[in-house]
Amino acid sequence: MKSSRAVALLSGLLWASGCTAVPPPTLYVLEASVPAPVAKLDVARAGATGASRRLAVALGPVTVPEYLDRTDIVRRATDNRLEFSADERWAEPLRAGLQRLLIATLASRLGPGYWVTGGSGRAGAVDIEVPVDIEAFEEDASGQAVLTATWEVRGAGKVARERTSYRRAVASSRAEDRVRALSADATDFAADLAVAIDTQSLSVRRGSP
Repeated sequence: MKSSRAVALLSGLLWASGCTAVPPPTLYVLEASVPAPVAKLDVARAGATGASRRLAVALGPVTVPEYLDRTDIVRRATDNRLEFSADERWAEPLRAGLQRLLIATLASRLGPGYWVTGGSGRAGAVDIEVPVDIEAFEEDASGQAVLTATWEVRGAGKVARERTSYRRAVASSRAEDRVRALSADATDFAADLAVAIDTQSLSVRRGSP
C-alpha cells in the first residue's frame, strides 16, 4: 500500500514539474540608433559626370565569428571567457540582423542615387561590392560595446580596404542597453561605409556609358 502511494506521489510530482510554465525569452533586434540623414552628394556628382542612373551596391557577404552567429546574446566576461544570456536572445541570427541594419542605413544615407541590396556574386548587375568581415561585436569585460570589422569597397577596378573599430559604454547591465549600444556602433559603421561608397562612386560614374 505504501509503495503504491509513493509511486502515485512521485508521478504527481513529475507531472507537476513537467507542466510548470517556463517564461519565453525576451527577444531583441538591432535597429539604427538615430534617423540617418540622406546624402546629397550623389545627385550633384551624377549631374557633374553626366551619369544619372542609380548605382547598384551589394553589401556582402557579411561574415561574423561562429561564436557570435547565433540567437544567444554574447558578453565577453574575460579575454577568454564568454557569457550567454539564458532568457534574452536575438530575434534573428546576428549576421542577418547586422546585414539588415547596414543595408537599411546605407540606403538612407546614400539617397536616391543608389540601390542597396544584400549578397554578392552578381558582378554583371552590381556597380559596387562591399564585403564585410566582422571580427568583434559584443560587450567586452570593461562594459564597452565593441564592433571591429575589416571591409572593402570594390568598384571600377579599384578597391578601398580598411579595418575600423567602434566602442561606446553600455549604460547598464541590462540586455536592452547592451543592444542599444551595439546598434549605435553598427550605425556609426554604416555611416563610414556610406562615405567610402560615395567616394568610390566617382570612379564608377566616370566609367558609365
